Parts: sequence; C-alpha cells; structure tokens
Amino acid sequence: MRKKIRNIIIVSILFYIAVISGYFYKKSNTLKELPVYENTAVYPKFTLPQLTDKASYIVNARVINVGKTINNEIPVSLTGDPDDISETLYTPVTPITLKIKNKLKGEINTDTVTYYEDGGITPSYVQLPSGYAMEEGMDVILFLNDEGYCWGAQSIFPVTGNSVILSNSALEYVNNKDVSVINKDSIKSDIRSQIDIDRVKVMDIEKFMSVIDSIIG
Repeated sequence: MRKKIRNIIIVSILFYIAVISGYFYKKSNTLKELPVYENTAVYPKFTLPQLTDKASYIVNARVINVGKTINNEIPVSLTGDPDDISETLYTPVTPITLKIKNKLKGEINTDTVTYYEDGGITPSYVQLPSGYAMEEGMDVILFLNDEGYCWGAQSIFPVTGNSVILSNSALEYVNNKDVSVINKDSIKSDIRSQIDIDRVKVMDIEKFMSVIDSIIG
C-alpha cells in the first residue's frame, strides 16, 4: 500500500515537472527574437484642417488595453480594375482600447473607443506601426475614420503631462506664442522611447483642443 502511494506521488511530481517544463519551453519560444519590419503603408498627406474634416471621430483618450494582433483582409485587383477583385492581402493590425477623456468630434455613445493600429506582433515577425505604437497608459489625441483606423503618424498626437507633441503640419495652424520646446528627457517614458530627436515642440492640450474645435466650427 505504501509502495503504491509512493509510486503515485512520484508520478504526480514527474507530471508536474513536465507541465512546468513545457510551460517555460513554450514561453521561451514565444519570447524568442523576431525580425522587425518597418511599416510600408502610404497615406495621403493632410493639413490639420483637412485631417479634422476627414476624421469621423476625434478623441482625447488613454490606452487601457493593447489587444492581440489580427490579420486584416484587404481585397485587391491585380489588373487595376476595382471591379476585378481577384486576390486578398493580409496585413497585421492591433486593436487598441482607449478610455475617452474628451470627445472633440463624432457621436460616441460609450466611454471607450477601439482604434486599429496598423502593424503588430505576429508569430513570425513584428511590423512597426506608422507613427507611435500604443502602450497601456499612453495618452493621445486621435483622428479616426468610421471603422476605427487612422491615417498614420499625422493622425496621432501623443500627450505628455498637460502638453501635446505637435507634428510639422499642426505647427502651421497654431499660434507660435503657444508653442514651446522641451527636452526629450522630460517626456513620459512610453512616448520618449519612440522619439528620435532631442527636443520637441509642444503646446498646452486645452489650447490645442481649442484649435481643433475652431476648425470644426
């Protein structure tokens, strides 16, 4: 009887070790280094008024969840005829859930919105997004279309503290007196790691939202 119990205990321990070993083996494979590719998406270049007019939704929001990357199906024509859709391309997109702080444009009946970031982590490679990669806790102002997509980097304005990081196109439509220059080191780490210059131009978020509001009319 004791021998039988001892055998059961040994088998249980071996099974537990096998499960743990399998878990860590799978985890190490998942975390293995993957090739990283730049984003090749090309978007029309918009001015800030054009972008404001084009967007169905403009929100100031905080990232609360970065979802699992999915493959987005894009029907294409190899002949150039839009009625002759014969192939399907697959591109990775990552659903990002954001909690809305301010609704600047568009009717949204919930306090969250889903943004589909182009790019993401697939089993075989990583594709960088066009613009800033979203991370949990990151604050942004986003310009989105009806389906939750944007127009690359020009649609994304990161928020650090009470300031918005401005793009060159936005600088043309704001008052220079409201613009200041800050060192990269003073920016929140989730954004700082994605900036490759030492000094950036920013303005107060309330004033920037007022500029957008004035464009909307």
